[in-house]
Amino acid sequence: MDQGDTGRFRCFDMDTVKKRNHKRDITWLKDDSLEDADSLPEPQELATEAVTELEAVVDELREIISMLENGGE
Repeated sequence: MDQGDTGRFRCFDMDTVKKRNHKRDITWLKDDSLEDADSLPEPQELATEAVTELEAVVDELREIISMLENGGE
């Protein structure tokens, strides 16, 4: 179901795939709603924020476990 060079679905022959080192990059499926990568925070900042959010989730899960162990109290 090849939709051509501007379509969502595209077919590639094996020679083309081999020339690209078997890399099946689908960059034409970019999500335009995402922010520009150049304006994103630094990786350290993103990682720190992710860890903070994960720690909060772990705390909430611990509370749920505690409630379940105490019969829902």
